[in-house]
Amino acid sequence: MNSEPKKTIRFAEFELDANKRRLLREGKPLALNAKAFDVLVFLAENAGRVILKEEIMNAVWENQFVEEANLAVQISALRKALGEDKDAPRFLVTISGKGYEFIADIQNGDEDVGIESRTTGRVVIDEKIEKIEETQIADAEQFTKRKPQNRQAVFALAGLALLILVGFVGFRYFNDAPKTPINSLAVLPFVNQNNDANTEYLSDGLAESVIYSLSQIPELRVMSRNSSFRYKGKETDAKTIGSELNVQAILTGRIVQFGDTLSVSVELVSASDNSVIWGERFARQMSDVEKLQTDIAQLTLQKLRLKLSGADEQRFKKPQTENSEAYQLYLMGRYHLNRLTDDGFLKGREYFGQAIDKDPNYALAYAGLADSYNRLSGWNALSPKDGFPKARVTATKALELDDELAEAHTALGTVKHFYDWDWQGAERDFRRAIEINPGNADAHQIYSFYLSAMGRFDEALAEIKRAQELDPLSLEKITGEGDILRYQRQYDQAIEKYQKALEMEPNSGFAHWAIGNAYVNKGMYKEAIAEYQKAIPLSGDSPDEPASLGYVYALSGRRQEALQIIDDLKQQSKRSYISPTLIAVVYAGLGEKEQAFEWLDKAYNGQDSNLVYLKVDPIFDSLRSDPRYADLLRRVGLP
Repeated sequence: MNSEPKKTIRFAEFELDANKRRLLREGKPLALNAKAFDVLVFLAENAGRVILKEEIMNAVWENQFVEEANLAVQISALRKALGEDKDAPRFLVTISGKGYEFIADIQNGDEDVGIESRTTGRVVIDEKIEKIEETQIADAEQFTKRKPQNRQAVFALAGLALLILVGFVGFRYFNDAPKTPINSLAVLPFVNQNNDANTEYLSDGLAESVIYSLSQIPELRVMSRNSSFRYKGKETDAKTIGSELNVQAILTGRIVQFGDTLSVSVELVSASDNSVIWGERFARQMSDVEKLQTDIAQLTLQKLRLKLSGADEQRFKKPQTENSEAYQLYLMGRYHLNRLTDDGFLKGREYFGQAIDKDPNYALAYAGLADSYNRLSGWNALSPKDGFPKARVTATKALELDDELAEAHTALGTVKHFYDWDWQGAERDFRRAIEINPGNADAHQIYSFYLSAMGRFDEALAEIKRAQELDPLSLEKITGEGDILRYQRQYDQAIEKYQKALEMEPNSGFAHWAIGNAYVNKGMYKEAIAEYQKAIPLSGDSPDEPASLGYVYALSGRRQEALQIIDDLKQQSKRSYISPTLIAVVYAGLGEKEQAFEWLDKAYNGQDSNLVYLKVDPIFDSLRSDPRYADLLRRVGLP
């Protein structure tokens, strides 16, 4: 920083002496690293106005290239030293997407505070490093001003200076590098510095592509996208994220697009102390964007000090497409697919199709297209016969192009499980997907669904717990464990899992619906009705929640309300696909078995995916003693 204030700055119970570089609280010195101190001085000097992040970084790190994550780390250190919560700030307010404002009342004074300066080892080290750097710069300037008397002496001194500089840089590099390999990592969504919604797919997609590449390394545990992307738009330090996700390091990035040029800055940060392990800036043409994500992933692996087997290295480096336009269209497809809405699935399908048009041999795009069709049918936006067969065709094509593609095996296994009822074939594909990529959380999750439908509950719980290790903040994976417990008739334990999901997402219609199901199975009809009534307005046009409400109305004697819901579902089926199983269940709740089996037969003829849980779901318990139920199980192929 060029300017140095001449006065002591007082705010609340703190005294800030910029000349003597100390921060006191009620007369006692506080430990604060050198850069955090400089940030505090600059903020206090500019109290009462919004200060842009760039302005702070230019002032504190003048003429240096640093990542924005460095500023976030120092802000976090400041808040910790000042003892404030960012959600209830006394001193420092975050202005989303812009910067910060220091809001404390400031008092300035010339008097010395009269206490000896004391500091921690880290401050001393930081200040020594800064002094060494300043001395080296000053010596270099003096050296260039001298008139050389002897050419050999000049070159000797220059060589010595270079050796000292290289040695110092080497010391800092190796001192910062991890002493032992790091085997767990979270890749956060990259920050879109353009603030352009039209390029958001690029910042999200690059981060997701890096996750995809790194997750293929068996020795590295990489957090799934679902958990890592929960921190999007949030100012959270690496130490907190590391604790919440149980990882040793965090990879962050930010991108800026200038026409056809993309600038990407990345930082690898230690979760133990928020220190930066490595940082680098890449400037590439948009035509090189796929190679860019590979370079980022490869350099990250080098800094983590992980050694790859020959096979892993070959698979890691293998490009999926040489066509830049196809890759960008693929990123657009993933971006929309991850919105988890019917519209998102439809747009994902469109962009994956365009990517295939650009590169007919793009295996990953075929796998994405298969995923789109699976989700459209799985979420009832398309009938099973309109979606799953197309998913089978595109997943099979992906595997013809690349049999080592875990995503394609997962997609094909999904079709075999939910539509073909090819139980052995489904298990082979799920196991193959996990064999290829043990770090694929979704493959572990869908395999757990299969195992639970087969009644293999211990194995199912082991798989869903592995999925949670890779994706600990996923609502779907937490409720998935609850479902397995519910199928085991462990209702209290299931409710605990659903409640955990609701604590994470109080406005999740899916979580309210899930806990309502457990309440129904336990006979707690009043509580179930309350949960379903919360779920319905939060779940859009989903028919599952109204059908479940109709079922519990039937069980609790509210017959007319149950019949009204059946009529509503039948009317809705004229406009969009409604699973016949849902209507059958409400009739079962009313005790009308003839109607229930009539609709179950419709479900069977339409290959309704809800029938895979016939063997285990308590919702069918009232029908199990009927011979027609055993016959239905036989036809579906369930023992």
